[in-house]
Amino acid sequence: MSKYPDSAPENQNKLKGALADEFLDFPIAPDFLSLPPMIDPKAMMDRLLETMPWRSNRPGEKERRLQDKVDVEFIL
Repeated sequence: MSKYPDSAPENQNKLKGALADEFLDFPIAPDFLSLPPMIDPKAMMDRLLETMPWRSNRPGEKERRLQDKVDVEFIL
C-alpha cells in the first residue's frame, strides 16, 4: 500500500494566491430547499443498463471519451 505524500506546510488552510484576511463569500439563498432525488435507485440503474449500449456506440463517442480522459495519475 502506498503512503500519501505529506502536504506542504505553506499550503495548509489557505487558498493559492489568497491574502491572509480574504475569505470565500458564498451567496445566501434563505428560500433554497435541497431535496434528495425522488427516483428509485433500481429504476435509475435499469435505465442506465437500457441506454448504455446505444450511447457507447454513437459515432465519435470513443474519440470524445478519449479526448476527455485524464492522462495523469493523481491522488484523491
